[in-house]
Amino acid sequence: MNISNLRHITFLLSLFVFLGLFISCDTTEPPPSNRKIILTAEDASCTEAWLNLKLDNISLPTEISISQSDSTIITTNINSNDTTLFIENLLPNQYFTFKVTNIKYQLSSNEVQVTTMDTTSHNFTWETFTFGGGSSSYFNDVAIINENNIWAVGEIHTEDTDKFDSNGVWVQPYNAVHWEGNKWELKRVMEKGSPLYTIFAFNENDIWFNGVVKWDGIDYTLHFDNFPLEPNGDGWLVNAMWGTSSKDFYVIGNNGNIAHYENGKWTKIESGTELNINDIYGSEEDNIKYCVSIGRDYGAESFILKIDGFNKVTKEYLSTDRHFAGIWTKSGFPIYLSGDGTYTNKNGLWKNDLSSNIYFTSDIHGNDLNDIVTCGAYGFLAHYNGASWQTYPVMIANSYSGVKIKENVIAAVGFSNNKAAIVIGSR
Repeated sequence: MNISNLRHITFLLSLFVFLGLFISCDTTEPPPSNRKIILTAEDASCTEAWLNLKLDNISLPTEISISQSDSTIITTNINSNDTTLFIENLLPNQYFTFKVTNIKYQLSSNEVQVTTMDTTSHNFTWETFTFGGGSSSYFNDVAIINENNIWAVGEIHTEDTDKFDSNGVWVQPYNAVHWEGNKWELKRVMEKGSPLYTIFAFNENDIWFNGVVKWDGIDYTLHFDNFPLEPNGDGWLVNAMWGTSSKDFYVIGNNGNIAHYENGKWTKIESGTELNINDIYGSEEDNIKYCVSIGRDYGAESFILKIDGFNKVTKEYLSTDRHFAGIWTKSGFPIYLSGDGTYTNKNGLWKNDLSSNIYFTSDIHGNDLNDIVTCGAYGFLAHYNGASWQTYPVMIANSYSGVKIKENVIAAVGFSNNKAAIVIGSR
């Protein structure tokens, strides 16, 4: 082989090696101009903020730092191109600026501004009212239209009920009371003599009882035609209802029962469970309804059921050893639960917000993230102002079963020494 041929072969081998090295390089790395970090503010409470982070053309996992007013507060790895960032330990009623930097590329996001909510007042003035006598009376649920228009439902026995009148007619117990601004009036809603378990008020002339009885300000009407849920197991029981209007609402109950009332028509929703469904609350922002479900006995699995705008139900497992009774949310996050503790999910993890409370909490409700109230056994009643919980002196001897808060009024109902009891707080 002559020298020219040898040189030609050597050149070809060098070229092949160079091309091989070039081809083997990672060509998936995008041009720097295509890499983006986009930060938006989702929501804020008094002491917490939720930010949404979107990454474009950045390989995962990747390390980021979150800065607040140019000071780094968090450094962490993320594994998603679309992530919710949870910031806590902020101060109420303050203005904050946040920015995210990608460590690898030293690429920064836009700045976002967040103003935290101010705390609300814990200072309520309380009044307690009781009804009934002789037989056991109780309230299950309550609705606040305004401070001068409050309803409570349950079963109320008085000295005039549960006996024959002068005409030989059996006098049924009452099943509701109505506050008219200066006095309470005992009521018998259409299902006379039958206990009422739930009430939901869209306005003063659009109030629903047990999911199927409507009060229009003048008359009660029964909307039971083609109601899809038949009594089964221990019976159909409406535990709660929630909706955006009397043309679009949901009722839930025992044995996995869910029904949707839309434009005068009932539809059964398959829940995928035979567990009791104890409460429902919805978020108009994401059009999702959230239910909390648990079996009849301790040890049964408990779930949050999510009903989307197409009435498709998905389940989020919670626990096998905790009983949950109530649920409330503003916009789908955080979610608050009452039951064996007062739990909240603010960053993907469940935490007992009221770990100092040893009593079962039966219900929870809120005006906003800085104005939440919960109640339960042994007269337990507490208010969250966005930064701290305040418990109040025991005002009923036994237990609360339901609670609502609207603007500056709290109403909690239950029973006390065999009487139906309602506690009204005003600030």
